[in-house]
Amino acid sequence: MSLSMLAAAGGQDDILRLLIKKGVKVNGRQKNGTTALMHAAEKNFLTTVAILLEAGSCLNAQTIGGETALMRACKRGNADVVRLLLEYGADCNILSKHKNTALYFAKLSNNLVVNDLIKDHIQTLSTVAEETIRAYFESRLALLESVFPLACHRLCEGPDFSLEFNYKPPPHPPGEGSGILLFIFHANFMSEITARLCGPCSVHAVILNDKFQLPIFLDSHFIYSFSPVPGANKLFIRLAESPTAKVKLLICAYKVQQQ
Repeated sequence: MSLSMLAAAGGQDDILRLLIKKGVKVNGRQKNGTTALMHAAEKNFLTTVAILLEAGSCLNAQTIGGETALMRACKRGNADVVRLLLEYGADCNILSKHKNTALYFAKLSNNLVVNDLIKDHIQTLSTVAEETIRAYFESRLALLESVFPLACHRLCEGPDFSLEFNYKPPPHPPGEGSGILLFIFHANFMSEITARLCGPCSVHAVILNDKFQLPIFLDSHFIYSFSPVPGANKLFIRLAESPTAKVKLLICAYKVQQQ
């Protein structure tokens, strides 16, 4: 364990602040992938978690077993830490090595507050995304079902986003005017979660199974055509590098039908 990890695991905030001021890296990892943020989240040191997040800790980093800081906080029933991580943009739908999400770990803790925090956050993000899509298309597009669970990515955590998912095609061929679209929103998590599908965009390229996916509008890099194959799929998005950006991205794909 590095000095920053030891300080985080012990809730030694003054020492941690001093180390950060001296330039210590907060995203160091142990051999199993554990970070200082994971230690603090698991131990329920709220101010320590806040200090690390402000210092640029990677919120959605995973251990070798696929666990995130959010999963560890959920497992321990640390409601205040869970709430803070969600406000900063923790992704609830990341899968651990055993294909479990944060909600699974929240249920393990038998803490109803934590369980409700995760469920309400997922529902809020889905509602915001769907309402934003309907407003953008002025209700000319019906959303049928999601292709994979909505993902959240913070721009400051790096210019690349990747996701693996399984796709099961419908038993009957899609009708005329239907298909699948990928949506990438710029989201604000401050007092009320908002999202937008217009304005300056940080997306440089969207690649699905090594094939470039094209924007459906020439002036928009928020909405892409999307062609998953039956079974396993790998999505990769190349983004602008913005280490100090506060923007969060919501990423989802829907089967859609023109109305």
